[in-house]
Amino acid sequence: MSEYQYYEFLAIDRPLDRAEIAELRALSTRAEITPTRFVNEYNWGDFKGSSEKMMEKYFDAHIYFANWGSCRFMLRLPKECMDEDTMQSYAADGCLGFWTTEEHLIVEWSCEDEQDDDQVAGEGWMARLVPIRDELERGDYRALYLGWLYGAGMGDVPDDAVEPPQPAGLRSLSIAQQALAEFLGIDEDLIAGVALADSPAPVCTDYIDWIAGVPPEEARQYLVLMLEGKSKQAERQLWSRYIKSAASLKTAVPSQPLRSMGDLLDLAERAKAERLKREEKDEQRRLEERRRQREQYLAVIAEDFERQWKLAYEFAAKRTASAYDSACSLIVDLADAYAFKQQRSEFVSRLNHFRAEHVRSTALLRRLEKAGLNTKT
Repeated sequence: MSEYQYYEFLAIDRPLDRAEIAELRALSTRAEITPTRFVNEYNWGDFKGSSEKMMEKYFDAHIYFANWGSCRFMLRLPKECMDEDTMQSYAADGCLGFWTTEEHLIVEWSCEDEQDDDQVAGEGWMARLVPIRDELERGDYRALYLGWLYGAGMGDVPDDAVEPPQPAGLRSLSIAQQALAEFLGIDEDLIAGVALADSPAPVCTDYIDWIAGVPPEEARQYLVLMLEGKSKQAERQLWSRYIKSAASLKTAVPSQPLRSMGDLLDLAERAKAERLKREEKDEQRRLEERRRQREQYLAVIAEDFERQWKLAYEFAAKRTASAYDSACSLIVDLADAYAFKQQRSEFVSRLNHFRAEHVRSTALLRRLEKAGLNTKT
C-alpha cells in the first residue's frame, strides 16, 4: 500500500484575508485554499508547514489522517470557553492534549494505531467531527472524556488511576461524539461499560430564571455584539457565563463517584458479556426468520414438483455455465422441498433419472457432485 496523508484545516470564527491566503500558498502549491479552508492530500512527500502553527495563527479546526495509522483532530477555542484546570483533568499523554496561546486554547485528539481496511481516506471526517467545537463551547465535555478513555483503553493509564469527572449523557453520545469514538477507534465495550452508571444528558430548564438575573448592562453588551455581526461571540460569552453559574453546574454536572481504570475495565467486560448475549439472541431471531422464510419457499415449490423439474430440464438444455448453475440451485431447493414433505426417496428417484438424462453434460454433473447431489443422495 502506498503512503497516503490527508490535511484539512477549517476557519470558523473569521475568514482568511488575502495576505494570509498568500502565506499559506507559500507552504503548498498544490493545496486547495479558500478563505475558510485548506485541504491537501499527499501520496508521496510531506507537508512543509506546521499543523500546530497553522492552528495558532489561521484556523479553528484541523484533521490529519495517514493510512499507516496516525490520526489527529484539533480544535481551537477562545480561552473563555474552558479553563485549563478542566482541560488538564481530561488530558491523556499522547492521546488528548492541549496548549494555549494568548487568546486561544487548542485541543488535540491523537491516535496511533492500525487503520481498518474500510477507513482509508481522511475526506469527510471534518464535517462529522467539527460540531464538537460547539458542544465544548456549551460546556459539553463528553468529547474530552472520550479522548481520556481512548488513552485509558490503549493502556496509557494505570489500573489504579481514577477517571476524570464524568459528563452526563455518555449513554447517548451525540452524532459528532460517536464519530470521534469511531475516528479514534475506541473499544465499543469500553464506552458501553463506562456508561452503565450514566445519568441522562442534562436538559437545562432554568434559562428564564437565570436570564432574569443578568444585569441589564451586561445584557446590552450581548445585544451590541449581535448587532455588530458578532452573534457567535455573544453566544459564546453567554454560554460561558451560564455554565459557570451555580444553578447550571448543579444541573449539568451530576455527582457521581469516580472510578478507577480497573473498575472501568471490569465494566467493559460486563458490557461485552451483555452485548454478546444480545447478539446471540439477535442471531437466533435472524436464523428463525430465515428458517421460516425458507419453509414458506419450500412449501411453494412442493405445490408443483413437476413444474420445477421441467424448469430444471429447461435450464440444463441451454448448456451454458449460468444455466447449469441455475439448474443445480433449483435441484438443491427441490431436495429440501422433498425432505420437507418427507418424500426423500421420490427425490432420489427423480434425481437419478435427471442425471441419467444428462450423463454427457460433465460440467452439469460436476456441479451436482459439488452440491452433494449424487446417486447416493
